[in-house]
Order: sequence, then C-alpha cells, then structure tokens
Amino acid sequence: MTEFQKFVIIVFPLGLQGKIWTTILRSQNLSVIWESPDVHIVETLQQLHRQGRPLPDLLMLDTRLRGLNPYALCRWCRHHCPQTKIVLVNGAQSQILPSEQQWARCQGAADLLPCFQRDSLISSAVTGLRLVLDLLGGLPLDQGSLVSTLLKLGFGPRFRSKPNACSIKSKMALMSAQSTLAW
Repeated sequence: MTEFQKFVIIVFPLGLQGKIWTTILRSQNLSVIWESPDVHIVETLQQLHRQGRPLPDLLMLDTRLRGLNPYALCRWCRHHCPQTKIVLVNGAQSQILPSEQQWARCQGAADLLPCFQRDSLISSAVTGLRLVLDLLGGLPLDQGSLVSTLLKLGFGPRFRSKPNACSIKSKMALMSAQSTLAW
C-alpha cells in the first residue's frame, strides 16, 4: 500500500488545468484533493483545525475563481496557518509578469504560475512540479512516473504512419523533457 508523503488541496474550475495538476501531483505520491470552485476554503481549513486533522501542506488555487479573492486568502493563511504554502495559478495567462509574481509573494503566496500550454506542457509540468516539490521540503522528482503520467494523459508524442510536423514536434518535446529531467 502506498503511503502519501504530503497533503495538497487544489481549487480549480473543472477543466484541463486542474486535471493536469491533480494528475502530476498524484504521480509524485502526493495526497491530492480537488475541491469544488465554490468551496469556502477558509471554513474548510478552520474545520480541519477544529477536528484536529492535519492542515494541507499546500494549497493550489486558480486565481480566476469567482467569490474568492486569492490574495486575501494568502494574507489570511499567512496569519492563521503559516505552515500551509500557497501556489496561485492564473489559468488564463500563458506568462506571468514579474510584477504580478512579486505582488502575489508580497501577499503571502509562495508563487504565481501561468497556465499550462499544450505546446510546452512537458517542460512547464516539470518546472511547476519541481517548484511544488521544493516547497514541500525538497521532495525528489519521480521522473519515470511523471513522464508515464503525461503520456497516459495523451500529451506525449503521437505516432502516425507518416511523419508530420506535429508528431515530430511532439517527439522532440518529449526528448527535450527527458533530457531536462535527467539534468
């Protein structure tokens, strides 16, 4: 039986970004709960505390959630549960400006990440996952499990009878990611 090392709660709207994060985090033997976007996360954390249950080691939130100010949550967590790290993800932006990242950190977030892009999924998954594993105490990256998971999600190379630009690009991306992982 697998024993989970760390506990992560993610709050994302239903969709690909949440599915990718949940899947790659679980590939690293992390216990992940994907909460509904309408969850009252402060109440959830307070209830866990009152019940004597462990608080999550990491909260990962999409910044686009309606009814939730992610920066106010970061400030609240910094005061009430400072041991819980928070990573914000802007599920609509492919790049984050340094000023946006600095603002998020000043509010108490450990980082602000962009959404995954299909053409750079493997490299951005490795980068994001390494950041999360470092935040969780420098946990080792299980490269084989990550690559296997991404392939199962359908983000690896697509083999066709005739090579084309898409399949060649996918193969090159996978080879690049594997060399990045080996680094």
